Amino acid sequence: MLFSAVLPSGAVGSWSWAERTHGRLRRRDRIELARQAVLAQLERLPRPWRGVLLSESGSLALPDPPDSRLARAADARVRELSHPGLYAHCMRTWLFATMFAARDRVAHDVELLYLACALHDLGLVQAHDRRDPLAECFAVEGGRAARALLSECGESEDRARVVAEAITLHLNITVPARLGGEAYLLHKGAWLDVAGRSAHRLLPATLRHVVQRWPRDQLAESLLSASAAQARARPHSRAAFIHSLPGAARMIAANPLDR
Repeated sequence: MLFSAVLPSGAVGSWSWAERTHGRLRRRDRIELARQAVLAQLERLPRPWRGVLLSESGSLALPDPPDSRLARAADARVRELSHPGLYAHCMRTWLFATMFAARDRVAHDVELLYLACALHDLGLVQAHDRRDPLAECFAVEGGRAARALLSECGESEDRARVVAEAITLHLNITVPARLGGEAYLLHKGAWLDVAGRSAHRLLPATLRHVVQRWPRDQLAESLLSASAAQARARPHSRAAFIHSLPGAARMIAANPLDR
């Protein structure tokens, strides 16, 4: 069974960081996120350079969800708590993550990746958003909620933590593969669906197929509203930091998936 790598102690977005800070950014965390934002600009280079630096190529067919008791339980919980647009975002995130895994041959646990993608926005649903008085970040609150759900379902602590840590990490601007396949792929899938990052790495026909299966239905407007609400409520969170970045709102609004 494959599990995520152990992160450096206190690394922003890690489970130990979430437990220590509850999601509140420190000065060094802001510096690290700013560094990630600069590196992320490489993905906006002209296409010939992207092909050289980022190994651009195509994608594969759409997968089926894992047929396990735990996957079905997670799916039922997300359907119960999320509005249809948020649920569809979670499913697109999983489809994109799985296609990136196949395209780039990223080692991961299929069930854990599905659980992480399905549950990654639990911190935004009414049942969990700002219910934890200590949590200062929706990804931290969501990671804790996912870990509690998996524990209730009898999952081991090690596997539950892989899912929880992937969720707490997904709000970082970059998540390198060395931090674990599940975290890396969740981040890739979520940021593609939210801001169109790395869309050029998958075939346009495949992207259209995903959106046809799970329509976006004004996702950009919903995400911008949720981002602004999180920034107001939690001004020291990663959501607030990202919301403050020049061009962040434009990237969401200009997502090529909506064209």
